[in-house]
Amino acid sequence: MSEAAYATEIVPGGVLNEIAELGLQRYIDDLDAHGYTVIPPEIANPNGLAERMLETCLDVAERRSGERPDVERGAQTSDSPVGDTMLALLLEDPVFEESLMNPALLAAATYLCGYDVVLSSLTGHMKGSNKSHFRLHTDTRLPSPLPMQALLCKFIYALTDFDRENGSTAFVPGSHKWCRNPAADETGIGGVGNHDAVPVEAAAGSLIVFHGNAWHSAYDRRQPGLRVSVHLLMVRSLLRATEDFIGRIPQEALDRNPPRFGILTQQGVVPPYIDKDDQRAKVARAQQFVAAFEKDSGIRLPAKR
Repeated sequence: MSEAAYATEIVPGGVLNEIAELGLQRYIDDLDAHGYTVIPPEIANPNGLAERMLETCLDVAERRSGERPDVERGAQTSDSPVGDTMLALLLEDPVFEESLMNPALLAAATYLCGYDVVLSSLTGHMKGSNKSHFRLHTDTRLPSPLPMQALLCKFIYALTDFDRENGSTAFVPGSHKWCRNPAADETGIGGVGNHDAVPVEAAAGSLIVFHGNAWHSAYDRRQPGLRVSVHLLMVRSLLRATEDFIGRIPQEALDRNPPRFGILTQQGVVPPYIDKDDQRAKVARAQQFVAAFEKDSGIRLPAKR
């Protein structure tokens, strides 16, 4: 393919077509306006993905702890505003690969962070009734002012219903445009807290998407049982990821997924090196994954990775 035939990374025209084909435009408009959106199950939940993820999360929790969580009547093991956390889920089961390769998720992630966006972490949360409070914050985690263009974005699969009583995520609509972190007196929610914060409502199977600059938190859960969700943090490839996937993805997982899976799981990123020989070897390995993606997609990724 000629140089001129490649789509550009700066203006990812291809993703605009994907957004239209997937019926996502109204949700992308919400994302631009409010900093977050909820993609409904009829788009975000292909082939019962959420139901299968829920069962797999319960399987993983049982395997790790020796006890299967009770979604209807159970409680979290400690008082935490985010619930019990299950780290490093990607390699636990192929269903989590599906969650990463979900077309709706990829279209929104690409829209916000470009074609070379990578998975930073894939984490499960089981949130029961709690008393401790979670304050409003941004995920960009830089001093103010924050860059207007998203450096990262997050996706939350609601595996059970999200609403105020169930301890849903809270957002301050439009806060991503302010390009700053909340001040200390702006971080509370509920009661005498920030009155601009609103609870997100999402049926099980929905996908919650938000810009890294959006002010967000979570309400305390008031109902018995557990609110279960899976969170994917996606970042531009120049940022340090939370989980290290480089060289750790089994070949069978790479083989059963398209070339973009290798890019998403950091295989196209050059990690730190110790000398020139090490640098050459790591660049050569990363370039194999970049070349495979570019050949498959016709999209040229940034030269410096």
